[in-house]
Amino acid sequence: MKIRSKSLRLCQITALLLALLAPEIAAAQAPANQGTLNVNGRRLNYKSVVAVRVKSDDGTRIVVLATMQPVSAEVLKKVKDKDAEDNVDSEVDAAYLKAIFREDGSPTGLIGRGNNTSFTKSGNPLEAKATIADGRIRGSAKLIETGDFGKEVTLDFDVPIDAEVKAPAPEKLDPPVKPTVAGKFDGNGKPGRIQFVLVEEHEPFNDKEAIRLIFTEKDPATSKRPSFDAAFGKLGSALILSVHRVDGEIFGCEVAHSAHTKKGFTSLGVIQMVEFEVVGGNVKGQVSTGKVLDTFGEKWDVDLKFAAPLPEKLRNAPAPKPKPAPNEQRETEKKEPKAPAGPMIDARKLALPKDATDVDYKELVKHIQFSSAQGVAAVAKDFSAQLKQQGWKESGRDLIGKPNAILKRELGDAKLTIMISPGGAGSVVKIFTEGLDWSGEDDAPPAAKTKPVTEDDNDGDNIEQQAEKLLKDALKKLPKGL
Repeated sequence: MKIRSKSLRLCQITALLLALLAPEIAAAQAPANQGTLNVNGRRLNYKSVVAVRVKSDDGTRIVVLATMQPVSAEVLKKVKDKDAEDNVDSEVDAAYLKAIFREDGSPTGLIGRGNNTSFTKSGNPLEAKATIADGRIRGSAKLIETGDFGKEVTLDFDVPIDAEVKAPAPEKLDPPVKPTVAGKFDGNGKPGRIQFVLVEEHEPFNDKEAIRLIFTEKDPATSKRPSFDAAFGKLGSALILSVHRVDGEIFGCEVAHSAHTKKGFTSLGVIQMVEFEVVGGNVKGQVSTGKVLDTFGEKWDVDLKFAAPLPEKLRNAPAPKPKPAPNEQRETEKKEPKAPAGPMIDARKLALPKDATDVDYKELVKHIQFSSAQGVAAVAKDFSAQLKQQGWKESGRDLIGKPNAILKRELGDAKLTIMISPGGAGSVVKIFTEGLDWSGEDDAPPAAKTKPVTEDDNDGDNIEQQAEKLLKDALKKLPKGL
């Protein structure tokens, strides 16, 4: 009797423990609510997952949406208002994964965006499954593609359907991390010994919060203008990146390696964030080119892992105001059209120095580049005089030093940012233009004949968008008051 009593008591205790531990056991067995997108070794993590019912042509669908940051109730409503099979690029203004299922749990497709890639897949090689019960959807999706457009996507989820989206609580700040950076930054086969990383404020770009990451050999702590000093080689080899704060998308990249002859050039398209996260007031990630690049004849290769605190102002900054919907923005633009100050200036009739050679009118990106046999200071003086005769006025203070010079000019609605640097036996001049007319025929003299757009000019996906970003960043990254 005693043995039977002890056995019964042991069973009762075991049952009680299993009941108490059931939630923990279920949580341990449940899949993690997250997604990943890996493109050429560059990985994005989507840590916020929600599910909603959405209408489709032949019934309703369950849409599982994974994003890098939680979406608002307003954004989720816009997602629900679209057809389930459509992308939500304009509704979700960041990288996302969208898995679509029927009410019986069978998949109909996977849509995604991130790492300069957009895709829509249904059927093989997509593998997906889901169980829908008790107001929840649980399952996974997996996509592996090889070749030129290879990618690997995973998505695991166990979330309620149509759950109320609450406003996120204020983010809890962690102590500022000690800035650390490790990895390589090579130029023409020589290492740049990057030892410091600094995060600076950056104006919003494309209506999205942005920051600037500055990687340098020398300590930038005593510099009053770290990004400017880094770009001009005062902090040793340096890499300056302008990125979106939410997903780390790079929209500005300036390379200033001490082993390069042409220092301070810009390059976009190949360099990417492999990992990126802003949590608790700190930013960490990994940036890489994935291979050795050749830009303007200068070879460079980057693979850096980093961590650094946000500037104090950004750590305590309030949440940004929501971006208006595209149709609302267009309506506003229709109601308040901006009248041009005058006729647009033909880009190919811009007054250049008389000794300008190898003039390259890059219509696609609205850039002009030419060479001169004169030194930097002489070119700056000659070019300024030519522009003055054409009616251009100074827009801020010129920066003219021994290694480089920066001039800013404006005429009506048109603006120029002119960067002059040593090149060959003389100088190389790059002109970032805004508001010029590029529609005319190329009637420039033979020495100024326009070069065709090359593969280098088209490097990366969506070149027109990248070119616009490059231009705007070049105009914005100069110190205020110039």
